[in-house]
Amino acid sequence: MGIPINATGTNAAGLTRHYRAITHNLANANTAGFKRQIGSMSQTGDSDSSTGELQDHVTIDFGQGRLVRTGRPLDCALEGKNCFFVIESPQGPVYTRNGVFRANSKGQLVDGGGRLVAGRNGPLVIPPNVGANAVNVARDGSISGGGQNMGAFRIVEFEDASKLIPAGGVSFKAPDGVEPTNASEATVYQHFQEASNVVAVEELVDLITLSRLYEANFKTIGAQDDRMKSIIQVAMG
Repeated sequence: MGIPINATGTNAAGLTRHYRAITHNLANANTAGFKRQIGSMSQTGDSDSSTGELQDHVTIDFGQGRLVRTGRPLDCALEGKNCFFVIESPQGPVYTRNGVFRANSKGQLVDGGGRLVAGRNGPLVIPPNVGANAVNVARDGSISGGGQNMGAFRIVEFEDASKLIPAGGVSFKAPDGVEPTNASEATVYQHFQEASNVVAVEELVDLITLSRLYEANFKTIGAQDDRMKSIIQVAMG
């Protein structure tokens, strides 16, 4: 009797992790560059027996989000599979699809957390005599304004983005042994941001389904507990 109870408990724990993934998606439905989390469950061994081990998985959906025009000159959206802007962090480079940038007090292009946006040849700097509205970003990521060349975004791509690890916010880091290459087919759209790829209605439907599964699992645990009590009572006479 212990095996089914353990399996049901594992199932409930997996459903809890999936619930957290869905609520995290909904909380970030309006976050630029956010990539939704997807939960799934599988059973190892014989699916018709209670000896199989239930395993749950949470993966990242790196699918393209829709492009939303903001009109802000330092907002830049990426279009291209598995392509990312490079951000310099104290822990090393991280990768993001959130192209909502700004200039700091030194004119350096930074992300929302104040981290430097990497250029192909170093930090990207807007000269003091060039206003943000005069900045022009070409589709290949090169930046110019006021008759001056300011460099170009360093944009990279991964052969398998599923290996990336969340690094806080909407950025990711590459594990040891995984190296990006310079993106060959990325397109940059100035005055746009890439919206989250979360579809709120779909997430709500999944949340309702998950709630029903969660309830069913607890009913199963309750029924198993009642049977166990009956067996003990019979055994004790």
